[in-house]
Amino acid sequence: MVFVEDLNLVGLSRGMLGKHCLDAGFGQFFNILEQTCFKNGVYFQKVDSRKTSQICPNCGVETGRKELSEPTHICSNCGYTTDRDVAAAQVVLLRGLAAVGHTVKMLAEGKFIGIPVKQESPNF
Repeated sequence: MVFVEDLNLVGLSRGMLGKHCLDAGFGQFFNILEQTCFKNGVYFQKVDSRKTSQICPNCGVETGRKELSEPTHICSNCGYTTDRDVAAAQVVLLRGLAAVGHTVKMLAEGKFIGIPVKQESPNF
């Protein structure tokens, strides 16, 4: 399985680094990646890109906005420490697995993501 952030490429192209984003060809890369996954029988899905670098992948707590000069993710809630890009990739993975129905257990607090909610049958 391959999961990527569903980036707003139009919004990125309007920012300060817009020309560089357009030159890099992110949209074309995602299209090529999706077609390559399809040809090789690999599942491909885009996931919500909001706050992936601001959420702790270990406990799910929002850790707040990080400056670009801050290369490390440190969670004040559970103490989980890793590279900020690794933490964001782990959040993308958790969202992708939850989207396809895999049960994802949060390590620190025993939280589960992606478990279907049991619906009570009405009493007749």
